[in-house]
Amino acid sequence: MREKFILILLLVFASISCKTETKKKERNKESFTLNATLTNIPDSTLFFLKNASKNITIDSAYVINSKLSLNGQLYQKNLPENLTLLSISPEFIYTKLFVKNGEHVTFNADKKDFPWNIDASGSDYHDTEEKFNQIEYQEQEIIKKINLKYGSEKEALIKKITELKDSISDMRLALIKKEINSYSGLKNFNYDKDKFSEEELKTMYSQLDESLKETPTGKSIKLLSQYPKLEIGDTYYDYSALNTNGNTMALSQIKNKYILLHFSSIGCPYNKASFPKLKEMYAKNRDKLEIVSISMDRDKEDWQNHIKRDSIPWPYLWDGKGNFNDANIKYRKDGTPNYVLLSPDKKILESWFGYGQGIFKDKFGDYFKF
Repeated sequence: MREKFILILLLVFASISCKTETKKKERNKESFTLNATLTNIPDSTLFFLKNASKNITIDSAYVINSKLSLNGQLYQKNLPENLTLLSISPEFIYTKLFVKNGEHVTFNADKKDFPWNIDASGSDYHDTEEKFNQIEYQEQEIIKKINLKYGSEKEALIKKITELKDSISDMRLALIKKEINSYSGLKNFNYDKDKFSEEELKTMYSQLDESLKETPTGKSIKLLSQYPKLEIGDTYYDYSALNTNGNTMALSQIKNKYILLHFSSIGCPYNKASFPKLKEMYAKNRDKLEIVSISMDRDKEDWQNHIKRDSIPWPYLWDGKGNFNDANIKYRKDGTPNYVLLSPDKKILESWFGYGQGIFKDKFGDYFKF
């Protein structure tokens, strides 16, 4: 249910947050294929095969004589990628697949099997993903039954759905811990990373194969286990990366000033909209305020173009890790724009996500001139 909602948001661009965009890389020569036999889906229905994390279309094809054939080349040479197969007309249907270059995936499905009951073969990685799909499917089916039984009793309905969601969440977390040593387990971990204790994270990291420890998510599990979640009043975590002058800069180098950490990306319109007010606040308070933007862009050229496009006058740090950069993980941030305000003695004063009219004055009115 949650992932369907995310997919719809991507299609209609109706989110108040922004995810980091990554430049297209040169594709590998090795390709994969996907062949499906479909029932109760009309011929001439157009399907798209997308990279789920980057929202890039890899291939598209029409259903012909109940057959669908797609192929493509993944950007990661030896690693599986999370793909989304979807059609938006005459109705929205989709499913998720884990595929690696060189694999030949097949499945037979009826329209009613989408999205959670697609039994695909030919991928060494998809079986684990199907276990997570079944949890989502059970949640949807039980919610339907609850709505039918308690639909007219609002309080009872809310209570039952809350109990269900807690139960489903426990099932997901248990499955993530059980299947953490898989690409599907790592992908699902990213959705629920804040729900595990430091001890659980340490145990999960120890269970990873050496190759999975070297993935961005594997490294993030280790980092999360070393840096407990910060709350208001806690002492900051240091972070260092390349600055706009080409030198390594650390937050600890800034002395006796408030520090506003600003998690930023070039492609986010809400981030861009925030710059006039940020610059105005910065100009009026430079004697006691330093803004430090932290780039969520993986590509160095995007980071450099962002600095030029928006004439950013304060330090803007970049480490090339995108959403998996150390600051993003340490401060538990996801999406842009995101903000953390530190006191001169480097305690957490404010932390929030998103930009809207009047938000800086509301958040910073007790600290700065406006």
